[in-house]
Amino acid sequence: MKQNSLFRLKNLLDQLPLIVAYLLLIGLGQALVWLKDDRNQLALDLLRFSWAPFLLWLFWRLWRKNSAQQQLLTANQQNQLPKRLPPGALSQVYYQVLAGNQELFETRLQQLQLSDQQRKTYFNLWSHEMKLPLTVLKLAAENDAEIASELVLTQTIQIENQLELLLNYERLADFHHDLQFSSFSLRSLIVEIIKNNSILFIQKQLQPEILLPVNQQLLTDRKWLAFCLQQIVFNSLKYATAKTKLTFKLVDGELLIQDRGIGISSDDLPRVFEAGFTGKNGRQQQAATGMGLYLVKQVCNQLEIDFRLNSVERQGTTVHFVFPKAALK
Repeated sequence: MKQNSLFRLKNLLDQLPLIVAYLLLIGLGQALVWLKDDRNQLALDLLRFSWAPFLLWLFWRLWRKNSAQQQLLTANQQNQLPKRLPPGALSQVYYQVLAGNQELFETRLQQLQLSDQQRKTYFNLWSHEMKLPLTVLKLAAENDAEIASELVLTQTIQIENQLELLLNYERLADFHHDLQFSSFSLRSLIVEIIKNNSILFIQKQLQPEILLPVNQQLLTDRKWLAFCLQQIVFNSLKYATAKTKLTFKLVDGELLIQDRGIGISSDDLPRVFEAGFTGKNGRQQQAATGMGLYLVKQVCNQLEIDFRLNSVERQGTTVHFVFPKAALK
């Protein structure tokens, strides 16, 4: 409302030269009548006394418009808006709208450029991670006529996990169109994930410990939650200490996943959810893209699940999934 009133005032002020010119013309006519009561000469005298001011005023308006046009053309060549406001209240409103749109465009462009750069970085990391299991299989095939099925399965799981990361990284941009909420058993989902990674549990001699009620139902998107749990289990298998337990338990609506592994340093802990951050553990093992926990955090935010973790170096890590109360039955 205030902006509309200000525009009306500016628009009125724009007409001030015309109003002044009109009043001066009336005054000049009246003055000529007082000075000389010859009505036949009034029009000629009015023209004789008014043409010079009128031409000056007209020249000033043309110069002002041409100057604004030149500034606009120069600024357009530099892909910018003119530094000075154009003449006229309506033109200034257009200018302000364009300036706001340009600022919004530049902000979105910066966001897209940053997102594109992050995407390129991730693809580079992902391609490197994909080469590692393929290289292992290639070397095994070159050295032996027969490859152990255990080795093939292990490397296949590594490849599948990286492919799943990539596919869900792409799907995350259109997350809400890929949601399907349903009620399912949380225990059965965890058992399914453990079975899918059974070869890794056997290799690491890691014992799963499931302390969940059999009839515990959860209402959320099963596929996306499975992706999150898979990433946590995969990380635990990677960093857990051999011959220990991986515990799953539900405490007051909060799913806890605990491993007894190398843990995360206090310096790295605040940054574990950043895209591309691998930390000391990832650098030492040289087998991490730094995208797993980042994607899990993004998915949990969308599902309104409070996801966090606690960790002590050389002792282990506890992951927390705090579900909304309405999701648990």
